[in-house]
Amino acid sequence: MKPVKQTKLYSADGIHNGNCLAACIASLLDLPLWMVPPFEDMFGRGDHTSRMIEWLNHMFKLELVWEDGHPVDELPEFYIAVGRSPRGVHHAVIYSKGEMVHDPHYSNDGIAEVDSVKYLAPLGA
Repeated sequence: MKPVKQTKLYSADGIHNGNCLAACIASLLDLPLWMVPPFEDMFGRGDHTSRMIEWLNHMFKLELVWEDGHPVDELPEFYIAVGRSPRGVHHAVIYSKGEMVHDPHYSNDGIAEVDSVKYLAPLGA
């Protein structure tokens, strides 16, 4: 896992969404952020999550698995934890063994608590 910082921040009156999830995916895949498509700005056909899943399936033979809550014992070494940031917005960070190890936001404030987790797994596993 190579930590990658996000380049877009969420703003209620902004023209785009933040790209913390894309930065987390880039971190887990050891890719520069520019190699992850800007799913957070894709509108129209379906939601951006379905497009990200399709990209992961096709390009890396991986699936994005998500679960509500925080089942620490059943997760890979590095995974994405999602929850409310101190700024009051939904935010994605990287956790390992129940602890935050990377916040893609420049503040490094993390999240108040984990609402759900996402992780990468081999397709069809």
